[in-house]
Amino acid sequence: MSQIKLVTMDLDGTLLNDQKQISEHTREVLEEAARRGVHIVPATGRIYKAIPDFIRNLEGVRYAVCCNGATIYDALEDKIIYKNHIPKETALSLLRKLTEYNCTRDIYRNGQGYMEGKFYNHLEDFDIKGQQKDLILRTRQEVGDLEAYVEENSDGIEKISAFFGDLEERKRVMKELSDLEIASVSTALFNNVEITQLGCDKGDGITQLAKHLSIPIEETMACGDADNDTFMIRAAGFGVVMENGMDELKDIADFVTKSNEEDGVAYAIERFVLN
Repeated sequence: MSQIKLVTMDLDGTLLNDQKQISEHTREVLEEAARRGVHIVPATGRIYKAIPDFIRNLEGVRYAVCCNGATIYDALEDKIIYKNHIPKETALSLLRKLTEYNCTRDIYRNGQGYMEGKFYNHLEDFDIKGQQKDLILRTRQEVGDLEAYVEENSDGIEKISAFFGDLEERKRVMKELSDLEIASVSTALFNNVEITQLGCDKGDGITQLAKHLSIPIEETMACGDADNDTFMIRAAGFGVVMENGMDELKDIADFVTKSNEEDGVAYAIERFVLN
């Protein structure tokens, strides 16, 4: 196996434990890898500011693949080094399509989330609670009419997302949206759908970042657990899937590590990067 110089990792269900934290051991392993010159990069469906401070502030964490690959951010230079955003008409078509279903609608635009008040103030109607609810309330701004907002603010639309109370409906909607062939459709949580520009995914994101860093893709490791990690696991030179991850992902993994509750990312880095 090639020497790993870039490690990308999903957050929820992967690097973060069920309390949305990391252990001291995981912190030490990430910092040791960074000291050895390995790039440690969050690759998430979240916007940059929704990445926990204790991850962003880790020494050596300079880059972040955000919104499933729609934006790659360089924190040291405070600039975007790659973007693959949703065009206005595509965004409007998708938002209108979502009105046919019983789900929330929101967008990430230029590093900020926006959600209509009828959803923002009634998240519990869609079985959104606990840490998930807190994160949405912290990262979205309330707007009256999302389509009208997009009509006037169409630049920088990174991702559209929806949350469903009915999981069977969510499954049906994912297929119907994919069949439109105008966007990439995935999921990161048990009750959501995430929509990005056609061809935009974490796999493209880490490929673009590796190119920016002049690192051969063979010298990359990617860690994930969910549907929106699929292309990243396929693209990386070495794909790692968590024990708590999807069976479909385990089938394509180079290695199945311990769960997110057992420092699975740290275990994989110790075994394949630090040794």
